Order: sequence, then structure tokens, then C-alpha cells
Amino acid sequence: MAEYEVKDGVAVIPEGTTEIGAYAFEGCKDLTSLVIPDSVKDIYQYAFNGCTSLTSIVIPAATSNIFYEIQNPFAGCSGLTSIKVSEGNKYYDSRNDCNAIIDTANNVLLSGCSTTVIPDSVTEIGGFAFDGCTKLTNIVIPDSVTKIGRNSFARSGLKEITIPRTVKKIDCSAYQQPFEKCNELKSITILCPIIIGRLFYDCPALETITLGTGIKKIDAANFKGLNLKVINVPAKKADYYKQRLPESVHHLIVELPAEKKAKK
Repeated sequence: MAEYEVKDGVAVIPEGTTEIGAYAFEGCKDLTSLVIPDSVKDIYQYAFNGCTSLTSIVIPAATSNIFYEIQNPFAGCSGLTSIKVSEGNKYYDSRNDCNAIIDTANNVLLSGCSTTVIPDSVTEIGGFAFDGCTKLTNIVIPDSVTKIGRNSFARSGLKEITIPRTVKKIDCSAYQQPFEKCNELKSITILCPIIIGRLFYDCPALETITLGTGIKKIDAANFKGLNLKVINVPAKKADYYKQRLPESVHHLIVELPAEKKAKK
């Protein structure tokens, strides 16, 4: 792995460098500013992990590979407020000044920050996209999104979140959940009618869950250790959800008023 210098908070990456290796600046809390040379083509996982003082990044036009399958290179960069991809990059973009890195061909949001606005052309929130983004307190997931990746919002500062009806897949496992250790998350609304794995497992502050129509199953492990106050369900759906939720939370189920149909 190449050695890089951080001088007065600025990362010195020599011109001609073609890759920034895994763990290159990991945990460098003094790093405040970064200029990635136009020569850099590859940025590997964990490259800037935990650089909490870094406030902005610009991805060069020549960068063609950002490795995020194992971990987002910018995970834990909680101070980030600006993310840009240079014009002319054929592989990534930050369309609509969204403050995020998007895989252009697949419309996958790979990396975001506390000021990210998810464009309505994005179809997937990639794994680890907002991992460790502690200053992210709220974000709108547009109806264009059909998939939410593992650990996508893990360890973020989210206080509330709504998962739209359009989402067809949420990557969950025993060890990697989209909202893992979201210690500030108090309210989650799930409108998508799918099987819910350990989606809100390990969210100790969670008080309110609102469920849409037709959710097939919710993993009972989600409810362990929570101090829930209410589980909102659609009108006339209490019995439906009592068949799908652990008996220990049945007393928290509250039916919401029926939605009034719009007059023609």
C-alpha cells in the first residue's frame, strides 16, 4: 500500500497516482481537505473510512472504479457536507447537485452524506452508502427506489425514515442490517409489502413503527430489546398483523383511521 502524507490537514496525493488503496487514510481524523489527482482511476474500500473531519470530496473525471462491495471508501466520514463527481466522468455522477456518488449506468447511489438529496432517478441505495453518517438526521427515499442495500444507513444519525411502497428488496442478514446501530432512530414507516428481515434490529431508541398494507412477515428478532410505544397499522388490519407479529407486541398495535377517498 502506498504511503501518503497529511500536512496541515491536507492530504498530499502525488500527481500520477493511479489508485488510492484500501485503508490508505483510514481513521485519519486530522484530514480536513483532500484533492484527488486526475490520474486516479481506482479508489478502494475503507480508503477514507473514519476520516471524521473531512468536509468535501471531488471525484475526478478519470476515476472508473470505486470499490464499495465490502465497505464504502468514505464510510464514517461524518463531517462530509459536499460530494461532487467531476463533469466528464463516464462511470459516476452527482446529478442534480445531490451531494452523492451515483453509479451512472445502474442508477445506484453508492455514497452519500448529511446533505444528500436522493434524486428520483435512483433505483437502489447501495450497501454502506450512508454508513457512519452521524449527522444525517432525515432523508427522503423517493418512489423510484426498489432496493435498499445492507448497512446502507448503519450507524447514521437518522431520527425517522419512511420506506416507500416501491421497494421490493431490502438486504438484511444476522450481521448486516440497513439500520444497524441507528441509536437515534425513533420512528420507522414501512409501506412496502415484502418480507421484513432484521430491518430495525439494534435500534434502541425506536418508539414508533408504522406498517403499510400487506407486509407478509416481520422477523421476531426485530423486537428484542426495544422499548416500543406503538405499532400503527392500517384500518381493519389489526388481526392481520397479530398473525404476523410476536404476541409480546400485540398490545401495542393501533389501527389508524381509514383513508378518505378523494371525491371525483
